[in-house]
Amino acid sequence: MGEDIYAATGNSADAVTTYQNEPSSPRPSPILEVSPERGTFLRFVNAAIKGTVQGLPIYMKLRDSNGDLLPVNTEIKLELEVAGMDKEMVVSETMKSTDQYRTLSLQEQRNVDNIDSTKFTLQYPDAAPESGPAPKVDVRDIDSFYVTIDSAVQVDWAESELFIDSDYVASIGR
Repeated sequence: MGEDIYAATGNSADAVTTYQNEPSSPRPSPILEVSPERGTFLRFVNAAIKGTVQGLPIYMKLRDSNGDLLPVNTEIKLELEVAGMDKEMVVSETMKSTDQYRTLSLQEQRNVDNIDSTKFTLQYPDAAPESGPAPKVDVRDIDSFYVTIDSAVQVDWAESELFIDSDYVASIGR
């Protein structure tokens, strides 16, 4: 474990590409894409390494171009695009409120007393033979993993920060 996946005030990890969401889009739009380096895959783990609740902790402060936090009713979920498939698959529960991200600082979000409120429970995609929580999501070097949002306001990466807890991410050679 220990792969750094982040985007913060205009900077990002090598495997990360940031996007501005489309507020008028009929479906959630990607704001962050993770594409592993050639010859590797990333494993996102659905575990309670810290805290008590199973999930993948993501710490964030999403802001618009004025530096204002995105609305509390912004919905966030994780999606996986597998090479050869026509569309992305949802691989997490949908977080329907960003209240914890608005009220807690990034340091407070990482605190073991608050970390459970930042966790996304990884789920098997609809196309999978199983349903419910998945132990992990593997992203090959030919796939993409997305953080998507449905918001009335556009995120500005010069003002925003997002970190996936590195204790829950491993880079593995293929």
